[in-house]
Amino acid sequence: MSVDKRDLLTVSILSIVFFSLAFWNVGLNSVQLSTWRQSSGKSFYADFGRLENVSAVYFLLKNGQFDLNVYSGYPGNWSKVAEASLKDYYCWKKVDVNCETRFLRITFGISYGEIAELAALNSEGIKIAINSIESEKGNDETLRNLIDEQEKVECPPTYMSETYFDEIYYVKAAEEYIKGRVPSEWTHPPLGKLILTAAILVFGYHPMGWRIMVVIFATLMVSVIYFFGKKLFRTWIGAFSSAFLLMFDFMHFTVGRIATVDTFLVFFSLTSHFFFFIYFQKVLSEGWKTSTVPLFLAVLFFALGFSTKWITLYGFVGQIFLLLIIRMKSLADEKGWNTRVKAFFGRPFLLFIGFLAFAIIIYFLTFVPHLLIGYSLKDVYDLQFSMYRFHSTLTATHPFSSEWWSWPFIARPVWLYVSDLPGGMVSTIVAMGNPAVWWLGFASIFLAILEFFKERNYVCAFIVVIFFFQWLPYAVISRCLFIYHFYSNVPFLIFATVYFLNKSWSTQRGKIVWLAYLAFVVVLFMLFYPVISGAPIPYWWRDSLRWFRGWVF
Repeated sequence: MSVDKRDLLTVSILSIVFFSLAFWNVGLNSVQLSTWRQSSGKSFYADFGRLENVSAVYFLLKNGQFDLNVYSGYPGNWSKVAEASLKDYYCWKKVDVNCETRFLRITFGISYGEIAELAALNSEGIKIAINSIESEKGNDETLRNLIDEQEKVECPPTYMSETYFDEIYYVKAAEEYIKGRVPSEWTHPPLGKLILTAAILVFGYHPMGWRIMVVIFATLMVSVIYFFGKKLFRTWIGAFSSAFLLMFDFMHFTVGRIATVDTFLVFFSLTSHFFFFIYFQKVLSEGWKTSTVPLFLAVLFFALGFSTKWITLYGFVGQIFLLLIIRMKSLADEKGWNTRVKAFFGRPFLLFIGFLAFAIIIYFLTFVPHLLIGYSLKDVYDLQFSMYRFHSTLTATHPFSSEWWSWPFIARPVWLYVSDLPGGMVSTIVAMGNPAVWWLGFASIFLAILEFFKERNYVCAFIVVIFFFQWLPYAVISRCLFIYHFYSNVPFLIFATVYFLNKSWSTQRGKIVWLAYLAFVVVLFMLFYPVISGAPIPYWWRDSLRWFRGWVF
């Protein structure tokens, strides 16, 4: 694969464009850090200094669970206006009060944890200044921490100033690593959480800090798929189209802006497939004596992916399957079983076993922080079985879970976040695919199967095999699943589409169709941008995009 100045310029421009889109409004870079620690039985009241029409009071929960009551009135004469049970990690929780009062009293039942900030808003979503806050049971100077960073309060709060969806687990785990504690999120291997930990250490503890590394990896994936496309299709347009379609896929954009580990997983998986294809192609053209460096790199990135989430294994088994197919084909020319057995275990069999041993070492090295925190080697060993039991016996349900077969059709997106805003506006975030990318890509997968049988094209074979190995295993998984589990297959939907459109580029009609298709992909991205990014929009816009019953966001 030759890389020229046009390739470098193209991938640079595409990466800059994607990073700019993804980083824009990804999160605030300064949030409330001081906290007030609560325990059962505590109470306090806030003084606004004058009568105010209070619509709601917001609590920024740092961590914990709180049962509370809210009263209006004044000291000695209180009237209960609301009660609530609140639980989450670094999230704003709203309690509607709808009253006119100078004072608000908060009492706590069975509660524990920390609250970072308190805010009161009127019916127009404007923050009400809190003059003071007083404890009802003894002096508590730490109560001041509830109102000491009012200038940082986002009115009303959105995803920009809090965690959402599974961030509550991963950001919390990163903070626990930083504080030298065993992470409470133990159901996946450590690498993804360690990357988030490093990001927070470098950029700071705030939404931008815990999301920026995900944006960086999502941007790097644009470069990887570009060069992957160049290797697959051997044309500039094939490379450009692969990267372009990934840039404007909804799933890649949305998951590339949230502080979870799925983007790391897909990056490592895609990079592993890239190096494996280089090796696969060289074996087909040069035989088994070709350099095994690409195979080593494929195993290396598989190890990194497996150290993030175990599901990377599915695609790696697809790689092994392809090697076995060409291995068995090469043995057909050998005579005698002894010769065939010897040839089967010849180069690079022992090297591959060595690479796998290296991958196992990498995997367990990611648990070194656990050892430093206080885990023993036996604890790390037992943790592997605990992770397996968790996923194999999980019976929890979720309103946005979906069947594996429905993912290519985008039948049930995952509604990640919503915040109702004043003036008939809403901020909402949904994880789903770009219909123009997913629907045409899925149809192209089956056309690629026909193309393989017709032309014996190894590129089509590679695309189809990896796609199905990464998808079909979910058919036998009983735990609840989500459409974002299909994320790792998005590049292969794209490759299947680009394979055919790359062939049509040689004709004038093909160029027109291809450019029209790319334009349509961008139009859909612009149309859906608010609901995949959280940008405030009117309710009517949001509602107009609910094309199917399962599209709830």
